[in-house]
Amino acid sequence: MIKLFWIVLFITAIAKAQVIQNDKLLHMSGSYVISSTVASLVYNKTKNKKCSLLSGFAVSMFIGAGKEIYDRKHGNPDWNDMLANTIGSTLGIVTIKIAL
Repeated sequence: MIKLFWIVLFITAIAKAQVIQNDKLLHMSGSYVISSTVASLVYNKTKNKKCSLLSGFAVSMFIGAGKEIYDRKHGNPDWNDMLANTIGSTLGIVTIKIAL
């Protein structure tokens, strides 16, 4: 738990230092919630740690990629959004991995 605290603190400090746009923070937090929720639900159902972590990451990245594809015609697509999705998904998986 202490490691997670320091990771979040470190990322927050970087975010403030580099003035990450609110959109990127929304992508990171959304991916974090999706990946950790899916991983936790899959683990509760299957009791397979590896499968749950992979499922959480994959579902979160799939949803993020789908949103970027949608943005190609209806918004403003940005590959940096996918980077933010990857960071959020990874943090969500790390959180669940620590909890399991």
